[in-house]
Formats: sequence, structure tokens, C-alpha cells
Amino acid sequence: MALRQAGAIQLAEDWTQETLLRAWRNFSQLDDEVAVYAWLLKILDRVIADDTRREARRRQLAPIIAVDDAQLQAHACASPGPFEQTLQAQTHAQLAVAIHQLPEGFRQVVLLRDMEGLSYRDIAAVLELPKGTIMSRLSRGRRMLAKTLIRLQGVESGIEADSGGQP
Repeated sequence: MALRQAGAIQLAEDWTQETLLRAWRNFSQLDDEVAVYAWLLKILDRVIADDTRREARRRQLAPIIAVDDAQLQAHACASPGPFEQTLQAQTHAQLAVAIHQLPEGFRQVVLLRDMEGLSYRDIAAVLELPKGTIMSRLSRGRRMLAKTLIRLQGVESGIEADSGGQP
């Protein structure tokens, strides 16, 4: 019966296993021992209905199988990325030292974007620079800041990190 309902062997096996498990747990509820087959079919029917509802909810919650860049940009993730997680993990003192070691142009952009939360357009207006320059400096500044934080963390823990001669 499960195979006819499912159309796929694996799904039918899953339903059958769940049916037998529920039957084993609730065997004391069996009133008529002659009607075991009907009782199992009733349990199977409930298992199929539960699984069908669960799959419908799953498809409803996750309808997109392939996501392109435009969809990702439209639905940006609210959780912090690796850079933000690294910043959150550092102590304020380490962060202050690392930011102070950045060259001035990079330090300004990193502070305005990551500490003050300004948009690229607003930073470009404040510093009177093209938006592309802001984006480039932010990317390079974040890399330099991350290297400095890793080096500082290594020094504090007694491990010298290879910084390649750069801050």
C-alpha cells in the first residue's frame, strides 16, 4: 500500500518503517486483534498525511532551488559576515591599536563604513572621493586590518603570525 501511494521505493520504505514504529509504540491501543491490517493501514494513512503536509510546508518555505546574484542582493543576510565576526571577537584595545596602524586614507574609510555605518555614497561625499575609490580602499583597508588583528592576537597568545612584512 505504501509503495502504491509513494511511487518510490525509498519513500515507501520510510513510511512503512514509521508506520511500524508508531504501531509498536501504540500496540496497547489495538482493540480488535483480528483487525491488525486495518489498524496498520490507518496508521499508514496518518503517516502519509503527516509527511505530505511536512513536505508542502518545506516547499513553501524553501521554494527557490537555484539562486542568482540578483536574488541574493535583494534578500541580503542579516547575520554578520566573517569580517564583522572577527571585529566582534576582538577586544576594544586590539581593535583600537589595529585601526590606528592603518594608513590614514584606509583608516577613514574603514571607520566611516564599519564603525559609523555610512553608505558608500555618503562616505564618498564626506571624503570627496569617487565611490569606486571608497570601495577599493575599504576592501584593502579591511584586509590590512584583518592581518594586523591576526598578528596582534598572535602576539598576545605568544604566537608570532607571519605577516609578510606588512601591517
